[in-house]
Amino acid sequence: MNGKNLQELISNLQIFYKCPSCGSRYKHDDITFLGRVDEHCFMQLSCNECSLPILATVLMSSQLTKKSKSRANDIVFGSKIQKDDLSSKEKRHFSELSPISADEIANLHLYLTEHQTDLDTRF
Repeated sequence: MNGKNLQELISNLQIFYKCPSCGSRYKHDDITFLGRVDEHCFMQLSCNECSLPILATVLMSSQLTKKSKSRANDIVFGSKIQKDDLSSKEKRHFSELSPISADEIANLHLYLTEHQTDLDTRF
């Protein structure tokens, strides 16, 4: 990854991502490049307001084909492109839901920590 690509990646993170805890925008100094494995870049985002650290794994878009970029229903898993399997009714349902909050994730973590069991029996 050259310097220009890294600057573009950091700029995109600043534009499109906010802290999930307090909603603040990330500043250039809040984003640290940790490394790269194949087409995946690992970035640490540290909120300047609430100090919440986030580890982001970013798939480099140059690895995607032009054909896959134009298909809105494609999902990227690693370097493989797969079609989603949602019906239009399911897509509408999930698009109307609010994003998962940091509190919901923390509560799920606490629940799973307190209830050590096989996940198949719980969900």
